[in-house]
Amino acid sequence: MGGTRQPDRLSNLVLLCGSGTTGCHGWVERNRAAALDTGWLVQQGDDPMTVPVRRRGRWVCLDDDGGIHSAPLLGSVNMSMMRGR
Repeated sequence: MGGTRQPDRLSNLVLLCGSGTTGCHGWVERNRAAALDTGWLVQQGDDPMTVPVRRRGRWVCLDDDGGIHSAPLLGSVNMSMMRGR
């Protein structure tokens, strides 16, 4: 959750390889817009349970009980368009 004072929620926690500068974690930090578009990064104020994340080639939503659910149909919609950016 990168500096926020909000409590951790399972829906907002994803294990990434590497550190803040290497591996997947490094990619997220260097490519924040793309990470937002693929759900690997959630904007402060957004409910992480409603933000689809790209996982193993498909869009899913995470819940606060550790569950993984198919995300609502996104088709080829770009996530940044859904966020109004």
